[in-house]
Amino acid sequence: MNITKFVGTASVMIFLGIISTSGFSQVELVPTESALPPVQNQGEVVFMTGGIGQDESHAIFKEGKKWPLMLELAKAGTAQAVYISNVQIVIRDASGSTVLETISKGPYLLAKLPPGKYSLDATYEGDTLHRDLYVQEKEHHKKITLLWPAPKSQ
Repeated sequence: MNITKFVGTASVMIFLGIISTSGFSQVELVPTESALPPVQNQGEVVFMTGGIGQDESHAIFKEGKKWPLMLELAKAGTAQAVYISNVQIVIRDASGSTVLETISKGPYLLAKLPPGKYSLDATYEGDTLHRDLYVQEKEHHKKITLLWPAPKSQ
């Protein structure tokens, strides 16, 4: 093989290598809206629950700043708290009617509630945490972290 053919072949291979890998350098590392879990409806309440995996967690946390209510669910651990899922969430309005009842699919739940007073009961492994909520007309974002205590040693 003469040097001209070798240089030409090598140039083509390098060029093809650059083209085939150039797509990787353009991959966006910031999660997009497609990383968000689906929006759901229950009566008048629109909600989203999830946050499993780094992309979905980052996306839902960022999206949560646009929602009136964001719940963050965690359990105290020996060294630090850990995020949890499969938490039963029940939100009732001031008259006691259930406006949202769901099981969290991750450590975050976002909800768009009409303005008013609400009670929240969140149950994880048989332990229920209760909070009273007040959603104001022009409130932009309320984040509530629910932290279950670490299991007691026996």
